Amino acid sequence: MKNPFKNWFRKQPKNSIYKGAEVSRLTLDWIVSSTTIDEEVRRDARRLRYRARDLAKNNPIIVRYRALLKANVIGHCGIKLDAQVKNNNGKLNETINGKIETAWEDWIEDVSVDGKYSLIQFQHLAIDTVATDGEVFIRIINDPAINKYGISLQFFDADWIDHEYNVPRGTNGQNEIRLGVEVNEWGRPVAYWIYYFHPNEIMSRMTHAANKRIRVPAEDIIHIYDPDRINQTRGTTWYNSVMFSIKMLGGYREAEVVAARTASAKMGWFEWSDPSAYNPQDPNAQAQMEATPGTIGEVPPGRKFVAWSPDHPTTAYPSFVKEENRNIATGLKVSYNILFNDLEGVSFSSIRTGVLNDRDQWKVLQRLWVDKFCKRLYRAWIQSALLTRELILDSRDFKKFMAVKWQARGWDWVDPLRDIQADILAINNGLGSKSESLAERGLDIEDVFEELQTEKELAIEFGLAFTATIQPDSKPVVDKKQIDVAATDAQTSNRLIMNQLLLED
Repeated sequence: MKNPFKNWFRKQPKNSIYKGAEVSRLTLDWIVSSTTIDEEVRRDARRLRYRARDLAKNNPIIVRYRALLKANVIGHCGIKLDAQVKNNNGKLNETINGKIETAWEDWIEDVSVDGKYSLIQFQHLAIDTVATDGEVFIRIINDPAINKYGISLQFFDADWIDHEYNVPRGTNGQNEIRLGVEVNEWGRPVAYWIYYFHPNEIMSRMTHAANKRIRVPAEDIIHIYDPDRINQTRGTTWYNSVMFSIKMLGGYREAEVVAARTASAKMGWFEWSDPSAYNPQDPNAQAQMEATPGTIGEVPPGRKFVAWSPDHPTTAYPSFVKEENRNIATGLKVSYNILFNDLEGVSFSSIRTGVLNDRDQWKVLQRLWVDKFCKRLYRAWIQSALLTRELILDSRDFKKFMAVKWQARGWDWVDPLRDIQADILAINNGLGSKSESLAERGLDIEDVFEELQTEKELAIEFGLAFTATIQPDSKPVVDKKQIDVAATDAQTSNRLIMNQLLLED
């Protein structure tokens, strides 16, 4: 077949309208591909995946990133379920919500088919796998013999679904298989073709089942990945943009460490003043001298000492490594100071900006996780729990039970006093709500109010009285210019408040 892209660069106009499309001697090495995203994945998926796994095991930068990912997206308490089922009058049905949340908390203690993981541990491993492999496959197993709620989860990493397994669409309506995923005419997954055994495991070779696959319907598979382009069927590692830099920087570090170690171990050598006097047969020809602190040695006759003091690491080493680390942090979408634990020369404003930017990125990934994993899992769980009658609810309207809210982890204030004052100011002037403020910290307003009520009742029981330092309806103290919140024009008042909030930084 004739290659339609042969001599493509040669035919391009030299004076392009778009600078990025210009063809010149400076861009001749800028070779690009015009293939589809699935074809690009098919070509490089295996090598990318295995290199990413090597970095995940051996590179401290990636190890640190994985820890940040699990701690900030999933958190130590996981993403919490908050049932929001309402009565016909629009108020929350506390009875049904309480039953759902109690049953959910009971089930999440043991969710994997092998009994190894709670739901929080399962999610930590899952998001770690997504970052490294670019994707993860989770099979929903409906079997009351494994779990009393009739539902368990099974892991499959990307190796189980062969990206080389591709079958074109048949003329008789047969679905297309793309990268091991069976899709309908619209590209919607309808099934996944999973190896019977792991292709690289000894069991598959012993049973001659290396190429044997089973077809699993798409409704039983949760496939999590973050696509880079439209119409992308499989995911790629999140480390792709930084893998080369990390590998080269690791080699440079290793070379500098070896050079520094060699320099510290070797002080110099003896050189013959008269080369003709050198006799290789003489056992004393190779003179050596032990270097002991606080002593002065004697140079053998006919020789002179030549000192060797290479400068390693070089003076440019710290600045070069730091610049490369900044590029790596940018590629991983994390601030440099947080990823590399470098707080040298950091001001409050700069670290605050970096932390807030990081949190925005973590929130994006939290939203991805809720949509791709939590919602799918809850729908399957509630159906199974009702069928097994481990969860009995006083309603026949199944759609009501889907009203849930997912509360991801929040973060402590960067500057507690000033940030809380800003929240109080916004709440008192109708620019925010208590629910929104608490949600930013990963708290649920109902849980907080219940805890406050419990504390109040306990204090009364013990005959204790506490005075709050800030009354609920009191105005916050503002360090800078006071805001005239009594302005008659509401728009002017709100504008002044927003300007003051900006000045608070």
